[in-house]
Amino acid sequence: MLTRTPSRHALTTVLGLLALTAALLTAAPPARAAVPAFELRPLVPAGPDHQKRLRAEVEYWTLGKMADAGLNNEDRDATAPPGGWDDLSRPWPREHGSISRTAGKIFMEYTDVETGATSTSSCSGNVVSSANRSVVLTAAHCLRIHTPLDVGFGNVVATNMVFVPGFDGANLPRDTSSTRLPGKDIAPYGVWGVTRQWITNTWSRSADWLLGRDMAAVVVANPDDPRPIAEVTGGQEVAFGRPQNQTHHVFGYPTINERNHYRPGNVPAALQRTFDGRSLMVTQGTTHNDPVYYNDVMAGAQSPGCSGGALLENFDPATGAGVQVGVFSRYDDPAQIIGILGWVQGPNMSSTHFGAEEQAVYNAAQAASPA
Repeated sequence: MLTRTPSRHALTTVLGLLALTAALLTAAPPARAAVPAFELRPLVPAGPDHQKRLRAEVEYWTLGKMADAGLNNEDRDATAPPGGWDDLSRPWPREHGSISRTAGKIFMEYTDVETGATSTSSCSGNVVSSANRSVVLTAAHCLRIHTPLDVGFGNVVATNMVFVPGFDGANLPRDTSSTRLPGKDIAPYGVWGVTRQWITNTWSRSADWLLGRDMAAVVVANPDDPRPIAEVTGGQEVAFGRPQNQTHHVFGYPTINERNHYRPGNVPAALQRTFDGRSLMVTQGTTHNDPVYYNDVMAGAQSPGCSGGALLENFDPATGAGVQVGVFSRYDDPAQIIGILGWVQGPNMSSTHFGAEEQAVYNAAQAASPA
């Protein structure tokens, strides 16, 4: 039986402290030389049965499985804080600008490498401009996690993954037994199967936030549409090695509410809000460079489910276009995997800043065939 994985960031305080210590002792400077990207096992390999396997991957995701993996399972819809939505997080208007097409929700089935047990969860992703017009960027932990001593998440790898650009969960029923496939109301630009997947070289060696760079790129294809995805949705520009400490926007589909419950270091009671995984949310503000992890950190109140969501600079709210310079990685507070700023600034969203490793991942993906 499929079960939800624990939230992507629910590791213990002890592991968080170990992460900080390890990073302080061994973190490499941002200007380190580029290293090759690491390709995980293709989810839909090339071959005579490629289209058949691609269709099977996509049609696995019934409405029931999407609800189980991608909603909050609390019978509770998203609610604003008492003073209304704010820059910490607010819904992005549906069908407004290019981000409403390029941003989307990722659904994953995981398999435990050691036990064979399966589980499901969801992340966020974004279509970017690329040579093959088939690249979606997300977080590496959405594809692969192996925590030390198997504490927290254990040793899991995605074995089935789809991307739904412009996902609209307003009509997604909470019935987890439904075997119907999603229609245009939920997947207005179709459901795209992930065929190949790359992570950073450091994440391939340390898939646990200790030392790994938490970014991934996947290529996608649609069994019902021969066009590349960027021809359907467009693609946001992407850039690497950009200056930090800028005004940024983060877009994602937060699902789990545990990061927004009051406790010291989390969202104060007056600013609490809930999420349901149905809607694209945006957080905006000035980011600060985390000197330990080379991440972009901003005050924010999105939560797991937003993982892999795009961090954009030079974002124009009128057109919905910007330049992607990172992906959301984790929510920083003293009880989680942390960087220094998580201790001193309260609730923060920490995004992997694109540098040399991330550019190698992107280049590998854009040079590949979706098949």
